[in-house]
Amino acid sequence: MSKLFSIAKINLDHAAYDYQRLSEDDCYLETCCFCLQQAIEFMLKGIVELNGEQYAENHDIRANLNILHRMEVSIPYEKELRTIANTLYQWETESRYKDSFIAAIADVEEVFVYARALKDYIEERLHPVSVEEKPFPDKKL
Repeated sequence: MSKLFSIAKINLDHAAYDYQRLSEDDCYLETCCFCLQQAIEFMLKGIVELNGEQYAENHDIRANLNILHRMEVSIPYEKELRTIANTLYQWETESRYKDSFIAAIADVEEVFVYARALKDYIEERLHPVSVEEKPFPDKKL
């Protein structure tokens, strides 16, 4: 699996962990949003790379969506991701630094749907190569 996809999966796992703890501390919302944005960003970069192109080296979700569009690669929730791209950018830039950061729980839940759909999309396209194991020849040296 691509390192980008591994990082995306870890971020998605962290976001889910933080989401489950929202009632414990408000700071879990900030880290949840940041990790969700990172998961989406790394999945899109990985999909671009998987299709043989160089991904945009920034945090702008639309930049990689535009690359995929030019390549005629269709992904789940593309239109919705375009619509929420500014919100995701704010999650990346503001969630860690601004005490005034706020995010709507409905947006967070919606982005989880998009992230999980992208994860499924990726997993459907990555076919693990199975290697037949053969017994090691028992030869004396």
